[in-house]
Amino acid sequence: MTNTNVVVPAVTPVSTPVAVVANPSINLAELSVPASVVVSNTTPAVQASSVGELKSMESARISWETTELAASNNRLYGILKQAYSFYLVMKQDGDKEVRKAKLDAMEAFIAERGYGFTPSTHDMTRVVKCVFGVDRRRVSAYSIALREALRQEVGADDLVAFLQDNGGVEQIRMGGTKPLSVTKRAELVKADVTSSALGAMQFDSAVLAVESDWTDKQVVFVATCLPGGKFAVNAVVRHDGAVNTALAAHYSLARAKVRQAESALNKAQAEAEAEIKRKARADAKEANDFMKQHKVPKKTLTKEERQALALRLKQDIAERQATIDRLFEPA
Repeated sequence: MTNTNVVVPAVTPVSTPVAVVANPSINLAELSVPASVVVSNTTPAVQASSVGELKSMESARISWETTELAASNNRLYGILKQAYSFYLVMKQDGDKEVRKAKLDAMEAFIAERGYGFTPSTHDMTRVVKCVFGVDRRRVSAYSIALREALRQEVGADDLVAFLQDNGGVEQIRMGGTKPLSVTKRAELVKADVTSSALGAMQFDSAVLAVESDWTDKQVVFVATCLPGGKFAVNAVVRHDGAVNTALAAHYSLARAKVRQAESALNKAQAEAEAEIKRKARADAKEANDFMKQHKVPKKTLTKEERQALALRLKQDIAERQATIDRLFEPA
C-alpha cells in the first residue's frame, strides 16, 4: 500500500468587523432564559439601613431615659424614702414604745425570712435587706447611700432631693458625697467672713512690717485669749494655705452649730409630738373607760349622741376635778 500525503491548504480566518457598543446590554426576554439580576455592590444600601437602625435605637434610649427610667428611678427613690423613714422612726422617734415596735417588727421579719447578719451589721443594712432581698450588691449600694444621707443628717422628706442632687445611688456608693475639701469649705464661707468685721487693729511698724502688697489680702492671726476678753497676738501668717485652713475650720464650726440647733429643734418637736400622742392615748383611754362605765355601745352612736357623750365626759371630768380641789382646800 502506498501512503499518500494530502496537503490541506491553510485557511485564513475571515474577520467580520463588529460595531463597538458603548453600553453593551443583553435582552433576556428575547432569549427566553429565566434569570435573576444580582447587584454586585450593595454597601451603600446596607450602610443607610444600619445608620437608620442606630438612630432608631438612639431614639428608643432617649425615650427610655426620659420616661421609663425616670419613672423607675422615682419609684425606687420612693421605696428608699420609706425604708429610710422606717429606720429614722426606729432610732429617733420620741416615743420609746414606737421605737421598740419598729425594732421588734424588723427582727420578726428577719426571723421569718431567715436572713443572717453579723453583730456589726448596721441596722440600716438590715432594713434595706428586709425591703430589697438577698442581692448583696444592691443591698450594699442602697445601704451606703442611705447611711451617707444619715451621716449628713438628711431628713426623710429631703432624701429624694439628696439622691438626685448627688447623682443617684451609684454615684454616692462610689464616693460622690465625700466631705468637702478644705478649699471648697473655704470658698463657701469666704464671702461671709470678708463682709463682716470684728474690729480693726494696727501694729507698730517696728513690731510688724506690713508690705504694700498685703493690702486687701487675708492673713491669719495666731493669738492667745487673755482674761477680760482681750487677745494677745503672737504671730501674723500671710499664706493662702493657712487662710484656707482657717476659713475651712470656721465653716465646719458654723455647720456644727447649725446641726446642733436643728437637732435640738427636732428633739423638741419629737418630744412635743410624743406628749401630744401620750395625752391623746390617755384621753382615749379615759373616754373608753367612761363608755364602759356607762355601758355605751361604741358602734351605734349617732353624731348627736357622740356630741352628747363628749359633753357628759367633760362634765364628769369637771366634777371629778372639783372633788379633788375640795379635798385639798386648806382647812
